[in-house]
Amino acid sequence: MLIWHFSTDDIIGGAAVAAFRLNQALNDAGQRSQMIVRYKKSEDDGVLQLPPLPPRPWQSRFNRLKNRIPGLKPREIKADYTFNLDRPPEVDLQNLFDQTQASPDVICLHWTNGLLDARSIRRIYDHFRCPVVWVIHDLEPFTGGCHYSFGCDGFTKTCGSCPRLGSNDPRDHSHQTWRRKREYLASLPICFVAPTSWGEARVRQSLLFRHTRVERIPLPMDTRIFRPFDQRTAREVLQLPPDKKIILFGATYLEDRRKGIDHLIEAFDLLTPLISNRRTIQSDRRPEEIFLLAVGQDGGRLMPKLPFAGRYLGHVSDELMMALAYQAADIFVCPSIEDSGPMMISEAMLCETPVVAFNTGVAPDVIEHRVNGYLARYRDISDLAEGMRTLLTNDDPMTMRASARSSAERLHVPRSVAERHIELYQSLRN
Repeated sequence: MLIWHFSTDDIIGGAAVAAFRLNQALNDAGQRSQMIVRYKKSEDDGVLQLPPLPPRPWQSRFNRLKNRIPGLKPREIKADYTFNLDRPPEVDLQNLFDQTQASPDVICLHWTNGLLDARSIRRIYDHFRCPVVWVIHDLEPFTGGCHYSFGCDGFTKTCGSCPRLGSNDPRDHSHQTWRRKREYLASLPICFVAPTSWGEARVRQSLLFRHTRVERIPLPMDTRIFRPFDQRTAREVLQLPPDKKIILFGATYLEDRRKGIDHLIEAFDLLTPLISNRRTIQSDRRPEEIFLLAVGQDGGRLMPKLPFAGRYLGHVSDELMMALAYQAADIFVCPSIEDSGPMMISEAMLCETPVVAFNTGVAPDVIEHRVNGYLARYRDISDLAEGMRTLLTNDDPMTMRASARSSAERLHVPRSVAERHIELYQSLRN
């Protein structure tokens, strides 16, 4: 089969990395799989970067005219990267249609901000007339634009009065986007693939697609890179202290509020007296024996706020380096509060590093409480601190480590994930 994966990026951001890994797994399984992106950063020949639209001088003149005439100037809508304004793409889709020598058997959509809007997705389907699979990396496919709703249930209705846009208008931009999705997408033969129970539940809650087919298939991960390794050697390579309890945490953007770093800072403050309490831990272990290891952007301002010594590795894009960080740590802590994953939970567990996480995203799918990690009550900071204390003082860490690897491996072996995707694609084509 020829499978096309549409993704804004190929290797920048969690959703892009997930799409890239799936593309690789399908090729390794004997399929013809290709990524089609707006921004290409890898050197993979199987990734096609679409060219930008050719310049249209009349459009720029028209836009300048609109800005001068009262009533025609468009109202500025402020939104961050967690909101998709569904604006027309700035890539040349016609070039893709004209240059295509073989039509795809399956179209697979991922995170497509700035690459595709609802109308262009419909245009692609109308041109090729093949099944559409949409891998859920967040809520955006079925909302009025938000990737994460932060508790808003507008997507279970028709959106509007969007808190992410600071709007009280029931017919605002989010509602108009929702209506465009209903117009262009609701009638398509879409099958959603939810890598987690979190994503599956949100599709079924949505008004747009609650009756659409949803399949649960985890994301593939390279179990040859993310694997057990000698902890002391990993620490030597990264020049980390050999005799401390190392807690690893991280995110692409550490200051992203949905990643819950503020919760983690409070949990670290609570952990200090828990570790100091001689009734709960051996007397020869002291708070200063905890060492923090942080990865991600924007961590430079964070580390001085924390009550333990530590090291900030910065943004880590190399998977081997990231694997070493997991392998060097005693535990990985994930305070995410709005997340379809993150993949870091499963990556850590593949490296035999137990995880403490809130009971959301992928965590309840892969963590068995107190067996291979710790599931803290959602947004309960004291329970997050208790989870760290529990894992750091575990009397049988090797058993827990082995269980962590086993649980994650069952879900994420690339060959098994690819086979499940292939079976799905074949069923959609029959």
